[in-house]
Amino acid sequence: MLTRVVVSWLLLMTQTAPVERAYVFPRDDDATTPLFTFERVVSPTSEGTVAEVRFRDAAGDVAAVEQVTYAAGTVTRYELVQYQVDARYTMTVNGDQAVFESERKGELSRTRRDWTADTLTIDELRPFVSTHWDRLMQGETIRFRLVALDRARIIDFRLTRKEIVTYQNEPAVALRMEASRLFIRWLAPEVDLFFTPDGETLLESRGPLPLKLRAGNEWIDLDARMVWR
Repeated sequence: MLTRVVVSWLLLMTQTAPVERAYVFPRDDDATTPLFTFERVVSPTSEGTVAEVRFRDAAGDVAAVEQVTYAAGTVTRYELVQYQVDARYTMTVNGDQAVFESERKGELSRTRRDWTADTLTIDELRPFVSTHWDRLMQGETIRFRLVALDRARIIDFRLTRKEIVTYQNEPAVALRMEASRLFIRWLAPEVDLFFTPDGETLLESRGPLPLKLRAGNEWIDLDARMVWR
């Protein structure tokens, strides 16, 4: 099953679509050497578009691939392959239902969740913020549901403006995204987002990513800074 994603990735590499890049650093230090590189390419399909994200490690190897398939601007499929731990997660949307499937260490599982119009994938977050920018700047709390693909869950989130900050000697707006329910925040840690004052450009995010770091004989989840520059 992983082979199909590799083939898809190789096909996308032949496209001339522009590649968006960002760099992943440890969250709590000033390291200048990235742990991973983020690359995003959007390609047309017969029914819509596919947004594909590739995370490469320091050696240039692909550590994880995410694909979001859109038809008429609506998500129909979401897939994550974590090559570091040989795991694959998919979500397929059909009407008001989303079917999650996971494959890891030879074990398969399937879960069904309700799908509503206010549900987002992480790929949709930036345009969602821009659309609601004026309300955020007025101090409103924006609520939505976010897919946690590797958890096979859809989690209620809220988004608020924190403060105006100086980011690389320029003004920026800091936003905080966190799970609406206190007891579930251990599952979905908060995410800080830094945007230009017009809300059009994401400068940096700080929070969990679909990547792993080696700790002894185990792989642990990565909480990091991702910087667009």
